[in-house]
Amino acid sequence: MVVGAGFVGCEVAATARTLGAEVTVVAPETEPMLRPLGPEPGAALRARHEARGVTFHLGTTVRAFTGTGVTLSSGADLAADVVVEAVGSTPCTGWLEGNGLDLSDGVLCDGALRVEGRPDVVAVGDVARFPNPRYDDVPRRVEHWSIPTDTAKRAARTLLGEDGGPFLPLPSFWSDQYDLRLQSFGAPALGGDVRVLEGDLETEAVVGYHRDGRLVGVVMLGMARRMAHYRGRLLDDAPALTRPARGPPGRPSPPGRPRPGCRR
Repeated sequence: MVVGAGFVGCEVAATARTLGAEVTVVAPETEPMLRPLGPEPGAALRARHEARGVTFHLGTTVRAFTGTGVTLSSGADLAADVVVEAVGSTPCTGWLEGNGLDLSDGVLCDGALRVEGRPDVVAVGDVARFPNPRYDDVPRRVEHWSIPTDTAKRAARTLLGEDGGPFLPLPSFWSDQYDLRLQSFGAPALGGDVRVLEGDLETEAVVGYHRDGRLVGVVMLGMARRMAHYRGRLLDDAPALTRPARGPPGRPSPPGRPRPGCRR
């Protein structure tokens, strides 16, 4: 049994099923990988798992572990020999409490990764909550694999006093499930207008996520040959910012630091 239907949950389910195990997935969402994919691509992914023999219990959670499995919030009892928890993570910021920092979701930073209220300190990786002018001025944490390297490079320039211009990372992730590779670029979660740009969700497809008519993210189910095209398209659509990235919304820039830039 796998508790959780995100990246790790779905990958564990696919691997276990490929190895011959009977697999049940329990998750509170209505579809697997709902947050990064959205309802329709998530439903298409679920159909692929179900075709391989995976059973889903969605819209429910585990209420209790028993000696033979779990009891769901719906009251149902499910048997399991092994239970894998894949329910996500939270940033480890407890050791920073008491320093006057905004730790409401990771560590609040400005667009150059300077920690709010501490211009001599930077934060990197998925604990850093920073604005990305590629999309807007809202600080967000990004938990994808490319962010630790991207933020570390920019934070180093900040500590050296170099002006690197607006920090515009393009988030990306991939997930291998059975013989399917999911590949994403951009910020699909920000796009409420979801369209299939190429192909078919039952086979291979490119799904586009749009906000205010602008493509802000893509997810490819297969379609490896189109990866470079769509990644390049998102990179080329960066906003024309020429001034340094600004500090957190509603907060003045630290003394002696560049003044805020503009959003797209």
